[in-house]
Amino acid sequence: MCLFTHVAAGALAGAYAPNLYLAPVFGLGSHVVLDMIPHHDFEKMTVEIILALIAICVLAATGAMAPAVILGVLFGILPDLENLLWKTGRIRDEQKIFPGHVGILKHGAPAGISSIYLQAIFTVLVLLFLVWRGG
Repeated sequence: MCLFTHVAAGALAGAYAPNLYLAPVFGLGSHVVLDMIPHHDFEKMTVEIILALIAICVLAATGAMAPAVILGVLFGILPDLENLLWKTGRIRDEQKIFPGHVGILKHGAPAGISSIYLQAIFTVLVLLFLVWRGG
């Protein structure tokens, strides 16, 4: 999934974690679940990073960034740090360690560009919900 989708899902997962200590686990779990769904990613991560930063700014500017939400977001996007390092040539493919990136967990099949629109709709709806809810 795109990074902005992981931001939204991680935020939602963190918001519904039963306590602050489980928010990172829920955020990381959201990454695993989303990556198993067939999806399309942008070729260049720059677009994904910009959209993810916009989503984070919306949450922060509206006061929806409770500590559990922050942890959910951070751990929801953490696995894609290795994708960034891989796409920029800083690590090789065989140096990846996240189970969904090395084939231990089945990664969702590539999907058409229309899945980007579905991810954007999901992200907007989650952001609106969290802003309305207050984090």
